[in-house]
Amino acid sequence: MFLINGQLHADLALDPTLESLHEVLPRLLEAPIDGDTVIAAATRFAEHLQTRELDIDLEDDQRLALIDFCQPDHLIHKLDRELGMQPRSLRRIDYQQPRLESWHPLGLVVHITPGNAPTLAFCAVLESLLAGNINWLRPSSTDQGLTARLLHALGQCDSSGRLADFIAVLPVETPHIARLCTRADAVAAWGGDTALKAIRQQLPGGCRWIDWGHRISFAYLCPDAAQPQALDALVDEICRLDQQACSSPQWVLVDSDDPAVLRDVGTCLAQAFERRHAQWPALTPTDQEASEITTRCAMAKLGQCFSGQTGEVWAGAGWRVIWEHHRTLAPSPLFRTLVLKPVPQRLIAETLLPWRTVLQSCALICPPAQTPILVRTLVNAGVTRIAPVRSIHDGYPGEPHDGVFALTRLSRRISVSLPAEVLSNHASLDALPAAPDIWGLAIMDKTAFQAQPIGRTAQLYFRSGGSSGTPALAGFSYRDFHRQMRSAADGLFAAGLDPSQDRVMNLFYSGNLYGGFSSFSWILQHMGAPHFPMGAPHDDDFSEIARMIVQQQVSVLIGMPSTLHRLFLNEQETLRAYGGIRKVFLGGEHPGLASRQLMESCGVSTIRSAIYGSVDAGPLGHACAATTDGIFHLMCDTQHLEIVHLEQDVPVQGCEVGRLLFTSRARHSQTVVRYEVGDTGRWVVGPCPCGLSSPRFELLERHGQWLRIGTEFISPSQLARYAGAPIQMVLDHASNGVERLVVHADAEADQVYNQLLFDTALKNAVDAAMLVLEVNTCTATQFKRNKHSGKTPLVIDQRQRQITEKEFQ
Repeated sequence: MFLINGQLHADLALDPTLESLHEVLPRLLEAPIDGDTVIAAATRFAEHLQTRELDIDLEDDQRLALIDFCQPDHLIHKLDRELGMQPRSLRRIDYQQPRLESWHPLGLVVHITPGNAPTLAFCAVLESLLAGNINWLRPSSTDQGLTARLLHALGQCDSSGRLADFIAVLPVETPHIARLCTRADAVAAWGGDTALKAIRQQLPGGCRWIDWGHRISFAYLCPDAAQPQALDALVDEICRLDQQACSSPQWVLVDSDDPAVLRDVGTCLAQAFERRHAQWPALTPTDQEASEITTRCAMAKLGQCFSGQTGEVWAGAGWRVIWEHHRTLAPSPLFRTLVLKPVPQRLIAETLLPWRTVLQSCALICPPAQTPILVRTLVNAGVTRIAPVRSIHDGYPGEPHDGVFALTRLSRRISVSLPAEVLSNHASLDALPAAPDIWGLAIMDKTAFQAQPIGRTAQLYFRSGGSSGTPALAGFSYRDFHRQMRSAADGLFAAGLDPSQDRVMNLFYSGNLYGGFSSFSWILQHMGAPHFPMGAPHDDDFSEIARMIVQQQVSVLIGMPSTLHRLFLNEQETLRAYGGIRKVFLGGEHPGLASRQLMESCGVSTIRSAIYGSVDAGPLGHACAATTDGIFHLMCDTQHLEIVHLEQDVPVQGCEVGRLLFTSRARHSQTVVRYEVGDTGRWVVGPCPCGLSSPRFELLERHGQWLRIGTEFISPSQLARYAGAPIQMVLDHASNGVERLVVHADAEADQVYNQLLFDTALKNAVDAAMLVLEVNTCTATQFKRNKHSGKTPLVIDQRQRQITEKEFQ
């Protein structure tokens, strides 16, 4: 049965079929299939197998094995283990050097699969699809169309409609295999030495050869551990598949050279076969296979009878144990034929040397105290896999096969080196990802986000809101957290942090489940930057921080604006004399004019709000050296952004102001889809002078944070700009019941009072006696701060006790 372009055919003419497949190769090579698409299709395929919706004749164990193989967690883990996180991201291997690497698909892979494992061909193609390859499969003559039907069903589970183009099943005769390989970048083949050699001779020059030949597995037994339950387990794994799998033990090598010990082990093994063989239906050998078994047993007996060789043959209903008391090894004739040999520990490497290149699994049966030394000895002797006897046939997600990772054999490692001055702020050369299919889904607000349960994959928790009572939490898996931190590291790099030159002090607050300090610690670790994780003080004593800055020649500070303002204010004499702080990066908020002037007076040349994000949704945007404060590049590899109308769920037009809705591309523990973070903004059109192609947006007011004061709608951030100095506003009621706005200002009170009245709405409310405005002078260090995050709120609204005094210190 043929499978071409997602369609099944009983038969096709080979020449026109190959011609049509060759024609589309350039198009498919230009846009490889991505891993997310493959995993999504495999997940739906497994669900259909689970509910038995697929009309495909499978045995129960085959169906369950495919369901397990197609689980998304297993496939994601396989990708991570074998190729790393985001393996096809062409990115710097070191932020200090313009050298980029990634894994890339090989291209066209032709698979030639055997007949002794019915589901192997499907799994091989799925693995190759994960690596992004185009796959042509020549199945075994005994396949009977099974693999074509399975792969057709997989293609039907792909919502993108692309997957089917990357799969073809071509059941051609053996003489035509070479015609399949004329344009192949790699050929993957299974079989014995003779078959593999014949296939390899047909490969075109330069084609990668991926061979999966026959392997030999065995058990290594210490006599002290030869208990009945261990031998029963060994016999079960021999009988389960009648030694047809590469992981089936063919030999039992015993840690002894004493014939009496070997005889006892052989007798115990025979007893185990008698107890267990009937539990497993036996596979009937062919006449030729049966003849080989008979010959092997007869030759062993003849040697014992006429040549005086030490040994014995135990046999029963369809099973045999052949004890030969010498260390010359030969493959077993299989079909429940076990070869027993004396191999003391000191002779393991010598005995296995001729078989080193074909060794696979060893079922180790020994006392726990002997395990470490035996594992080391067996691995050094060439064994690629050691497992408990009961799980000799069972792998685990991401386990190497025959000593290699399959996905690395199905991929190529590429490198790009750039001149130092070219794209110097680019951490990667990746294309912008496609927009997710989310339009029409409900907008998620903070209440909906916090109401959802945190998934079982969550491992890292941060405080999310919860201004009063029990704090809400945001949960991340470590995998997703590290991916988001790497994206933030790319952003901080684009914003101007140079890990080859800068020495960074981290002054974010830590503790109380606050994420800023630890997040920036991980960001700096990803960048490989010299890092001093000092943390912000919970009082106003910055003297030790200032001394450390000078002593360690710190050149970059990261933290919240209020913390850094207090540092420079309190220690300005020390820091001005030092003059070595060149860059200040802020956590998403802009510094006031007075703070900026103070920092610049101490020698700081770069002051930038570098990373914009939220605890709930993670890092969202980053600054760059070419744009002003408030403008951010979207972190495209982990986030998708929509800007919708302030009152309706429709996209804004042009540069209109709207609500920011974020959808996370890297979040599995909690759903973050069309999440309204509470901010407004607008698109910044046109290319950025920095050269990054990611979309830009300008961050504006908090949505819904326009305060109704004295019948007027007033913008607190606008008032802060008019003030021209650090301020904090407290809303309450005067003794006569009129609303009152008390402004604490780090400047002369009368001057700030007059500046505030430039706001027309505020002046109208004051002139109409609907609002009492009071301004008093106090230093910014006296402003009230949130005790958890250390942030200084711009507004404390006490009119309805929405924010209580206990939240601040």
